[in-house]
Amino acid sequence: MAIGQRVSEGLAAIVRAISTRPRYVLAKGGITSSDVATRGLGVRRALVLGQIIPGVPVWQLGPESRLPGLAYIVFPGNVGGPQALVEIVAGLKSRTG
Repeated sequence: MAIGQRVSEGLAAIVRAISTRPRYVLAKGGITSSDVATRGLGVRRALVLGQIIPGVPVWQLGPESRLPGLAYIVFPGNVGGPQALVEIVAGLKSRTG
């Protein structure tokens, strides 16, 4: 667990250091997604826009966050098949150019 916590803290630190606004952020894993949102992006509130695939919600980050209005994709660790992440990213690329 200590290694996982260090990795999660590192990811949150990397997200905090982002200086260019991304089109979206996708986090994989429940605890990782929570840490990236709260510690990395400063999220306290979000609007759930829907699901990009069953079980994978898309949030719109609240005004208090570092990136207000950003689409944040919360991909739980136990959802989807082996190609689900690849399919989501490919679909997002086709929508955003």
